[in-house]
Amino acid sequence: MQGSKELRDKLADACRLLYMEGLMDHGGLIGARIPETGNLLLIPREMRGTPGRHPGLMEGDDFVVVDPQGKRVEGSNNPPSETPIFTGVFKARPDVMAVFHLHLAYATLFSTVGKPLMAIGVTGAPFGATVPVDPDPTLIQRPEQGEALARTLAQNQAMILRGHGAVIVGASIEQAFCASVMLEDNALRLFRASQIGTPQALEGAELAEARSQIWHPKVIAKMWTFYNMKGAQLGVIKGDKA
Repeated sequence: MQGSKELRDKLADACRLLYMEGLMDHGGLIGARIPETGNLLLIPREMRGTPGRHPGLMEGDDFVVVDPQGKRVEGSNNPPSETPIFTGVFKARPDVMAVFHLHLAYATLFSTVGKPLMAIGVTGAPFGATVPVDPDPTLIQRPEQGEALARTLAQNQAMILRGHGAVIVGASIEQAFCASVMLEDNALRLFRASQIGTPQALEGAELAEARSQIWHPKVIAKMWTFYNMKGAQLGVIKGDKA
């Protein structure tokens, strides 16, 4: 079986924790690059003989393995219909080891009205002054769409598909998870601030300093540990995985 037990279990835990936080629904997707082969470990289109899947129930054995072109090479489940998201990003970004596609309500909202998703606090700093938006609002089911998406993402930590959802990347599953939490947190803060006044975005040196403070291995580890502990306390994941 491709992908170590540690990698599979960590990806399954990320699914469960994202569901716990209300960040992943029936259509959310996550995947990781398998270091040993370069193939991709993806959440399947369906699981356990059903026509769908549930991120809150995901186990390591549920994932499907595809090659870098998106062809299934291992697993009984089918790859997701939006596999081109993963093939496009992983091909363009050799530094990326995890890709999440989430239908984040607040982060996506700004793209529907043509307003920029600005960094207004430290949780927005990893994404730069504004989060790039791809104009394609449809499902990403063709290779050329995945390639276009990757061009929009460029070297950024995340991007938004207009009116559809977000694509978040990381050098690890932990990074992608924490970036997902931060992206939606900043978007919610920006939305709320917009109701009472004109939000002041981070800019220039303060933006760079905030990014260096928050996008740090110690912070990533602290956040990942917190959500693992929370998940264990609630019975979402097994304990002692932080």
